[in-house]
Amino acid sequence: MSIQLAFQTAKLRQICESSVSAKRSLGETAARALRTRLADFQAGMSPTDMVDLGFAAFDRGSDIRITISIEGGYAVIATVNNRPEPRLENGQVDWKRVTRLKILSIERANEN
Repeated sequence: MSIQLAFQTAKLRQICESSVSAKRSLGETAARALRTRLADFQAGMSPTDMVDLGFAAFDRGSDIRITISIEGGYAVIATVNNRPEPRLENGQVDWKRVTRLKILSIERANEN
């Protein structure tokens, strides 16, 4: 099942959905990497798959956030957007069942 994406702001949506806006905001390398990573999610890769492949990491400070690394020195910060959040019996997010992510920000990798 593909991951459905939502965006914290209209500007983030524009950067993520428009290659021209992404190039202007992030540069050629990061814009291309952003398109690739978002396409991976929309092609059906779960957040867990992305972590297993080394493209993302779960946030140690928040069990509902994930950081997706992209080339060019940037990271995409996203959160679970399923309502209710899928949880395991121990209360942790069941990332294998997450089907919706909200992009919160795109930051320089050393800023997060």
